[in-house]
Amino acid sequence: MIVKTFLINTFIDRLFSGGQALVAILRQRSQTPLLQTLACELKAPVTAYVLPYQEGFAVRYFTATGELDSGGYAALAVAKALYSAGLAPPSQPLRLEGLSGPVLLRPSTSLDEGVSLVLPPAPPRPADDKSLPAGLDQAAVLDLFEAGPYRLVCLAKPENGPVATEPTRGGRLIYSWPLGESGYGLRCFGAAGEEAGLPVDLSFHAVLAPFWGRRLGQTRLDIHHLAHRPARLRAELTSEAVELAGKLQIVYKAVPGELDEGNGFQPA
Repeated sequence: MIVKTFLINTFIDRLFSGGQALVAILRQRSQTPLLQTLACELKAPVTAYVLPYQEGFAVRYFTATGELDSGGYAALAVAKALYSAGLAPPSQPLRLEGLSGPVLLRPSTSLDEGVSLVLPPAPPRPADDKSLPAGLDQAAVLDLFEAGPYRLVCLAKPENGPVATEPTRGGRLIYSWPLGESGYGLRCFGAAGEEAGLPVDLSFHAVLAPFWGRRLGQTRLDIHHLAHRPARLRAELTSEAVELAGKLQIVYKAVPGELDEGNGFQPA
């Protein structure tokens, strides 16, 4: 069923940092219950299953609790695995077909051995709820936006940074502030407090990167995600795309034992 597996850290800040994903390259299509059960067994934050499809590859992403529409940082791990395994030309763009549609990745032009994820820029949507999180006053906040499940709080400077860890009523709260003239930093909070690692979904950068690019007068931005597992990204901005690039680290790769739905294995 599985040809090869890779455990990959994406957007690494240092050894064993960034977002973690396990990539399993499949020999054939498999039933969803088996893929979900295997993701629970492997216990990675995200497990991505990959098959050749048309001019690219089909990918499905699973956590221990269910399937994701898109892979976010796990898509970069897929690209790194395919380039490393020789299944995709390492100098060519790569198209991944997921449940939410195609995603384009390519080798980074600004980072050696890096991979970039191409996102369409998203226009900022003002937050419906204008109330400020506890510990902040209006003078500290440049703007409030919403992006999907995220509420984005753009701060004037890091010393005005987040002190609040109050529950966010099911959504996510992301604080962002300028890093001098070179980029921006951020911290992410969920219902249980500050999140330990990089959010899987990176679509909020399609709002944040153009916002800070305009404010700082830059088309290349360094991004530092502060967390227990910190991450460093780079954003390249054009009128048509936000390209998120970062360094990746293959922690291990392996050829697993045979696991076949036809040999008596019955997923729960």
